[in-house]
Amino acid sequence: MSNTKSSNQISTMTFIGMTCALVASVRNIPDVAAAGWTMLFYMLVAVLLYAFPVSLISGEFAGMFPGVGGPELWVSNSLGKKWGFVVSWLLWVQMFPGMVMVASALAPLFGNIIDNVPLGLSSKFTLVVILIVYWGITLLNLKFDMAKLGGKIGVWLGLYLPLAIMLVLGVAAWMKIGLLPTGTLGHFSWDKLIPDMATAKSLQYFTPIMFIFTGIEMSSVYITRLKNPVKTYLKGIFIALIFLFIVNILNAFVVANVIPSGHLDVYKRQAYVKAGNRNSRGTFLY
Repeated sequence: MSNTKSSNQISTMTFIGMTCALVASVRNIPDVAAAGWTMLFYMLVAVLLYAFPVSLISGEFAGMFPGVGGPELWVSNSLGKKWGFVVSWLLWVQMFPGMVMVASALAPLFGNIIDNVPLGLSSKFTLVVILIVYWGITLLNLKFDMAKLGGKIGVWLGLYLPLAIMLVLGVAAWMKIGLLPTGTLGHFSWDKLIPDMATAKSLQYFTPIMFIFTGIEMSSVYITRLKNPVKTYLKGIFIALIFLFIVNILNAFVVANVIPSGHLDVYKRQAYVKAGNRNSRGTFLY
């Protein structure tokens, strides 16, 4: 019995990786980069007014109810089982479309790899890919601990490694070309760090940046698998939060420096990505 419990436990580093994997994505970087120098302000506000309080609340509840269930358990003990079921359903509704979107992105990537773009853009092929990925992971999860494997291996291959490569190459390019005046960042001045609150346009970047941290509390469902649940959960969630802040800022600075001003606008990003498919440099940067 003790051996089974020990094998189900996850380390602090694995938990941090699982937490980052829930909310981190390379797709977030263009949203942050589009804000230019004000990205520091928006990211700081998002962390202090949203991610940090949510993490504190999650940590408090995790300490009060260190059992299986996470948010569902917290609400069930506070408001009753009916509302706990509602929370469980809402979490499922939140995750299901998101995972479909992630799986659907694999189809065009596969089409580009085999040099068959029309296949990757086919809706039928995309549906087949989604079904294979969903059922494949479901069946594997019956045999293996996919959450633990994802935290140990998947997060390195799908998150840490791509972000590290992107950052290293971006910094190398920055050292070579310097700060481009035509880039989204442009010339630096202290007044550019604070957005112009007189115009509503300044708020268009805040929502997608704040959305980066949505779901960071969902890693609480693994609290019972931690060796020291309360202490490890709080430590892991805060390290993950700091990591997400630093990595998003650094990579966004790199991207915003080389992409011309206006091309990373939140409402024009799709057009730029399509153009990037015909340009190897643009594709890499995205």
